[in-house]
Amino acid sequence: MVKELATTPDRILDAAEREFGQHGFPRTSLRRITQQARVNLASANYHFGSKEELYRQVVMRHLRPLNEERAALLAQAEQLAGDQPVPLRAVLDTFIRPVLRRAADSAPGGRAFLRLLSRDLPEPPPFLQAAMAEEFGPLMKRYAEVLRPALPGVPPAELFWRMQFTVGAMLFVAARPTDLAPLRDGRAAGEDWDGCVRRLIEFCAAGFGASVPSDAA
Repeated sequence: MVKELATTPDRILDAAEREFGQHGFPRTSLRRITQQARVNLASANYHFGSKEELYRQVVMRHLRPLNEERAALLAQAEQLAGDQPVPLRAVLDTFIRPVLRRAADSAPGGRAFLRLLSRDLPEPPPFLQAAMAEEFGPLMKRYAEVLRPALPGVPPAELFWRMQFTVGAMLFVAARPTDLAPLRDGRAAGEDWDGCVRRLIEFCAAGFGASVPSDAA
């Protein structure tokens, strides 16, 4: 079977993902992207119109499927739980595992994309803010709805903060796996992503279940 050649837009998107992920939006030029994609500058302008639009499409082509997978896994977890609250660790698994699975992949949508996302998710550039809000708003509302019954003693505002801390920890691990290698001290062979998922879930579950500060009650 002959492998289908990547289209020009796909080659530009793949090159842009690598360059934006490594250097960030401000320090990446369209010229550099087109050189890496082996197309001319006019092709990038024709297909995407601007660097901002190219960046938006780089983010959304992987972010949307990622969040769709999370929503589907969360729905499955709710179905399994039946009339009971979804266990906290099951909720966290649906949120964390799809990200770390991609972190183990060097293909488009993997580590380069997660480096990009870890940089811009906390504070998206102005031209990306509306798209990010549209993409994450409904999903985070769903997670809040599922987390509240699992943690009835934690106020909604405190749940929000604990979810933000979970996002930060997850993106740090996903975007910077090589930073953790010296810390393993030879006790894990290669990249034990499944073990990393389990440990991160336990860490975040402990944070969600921690006592509520008196000024947050």
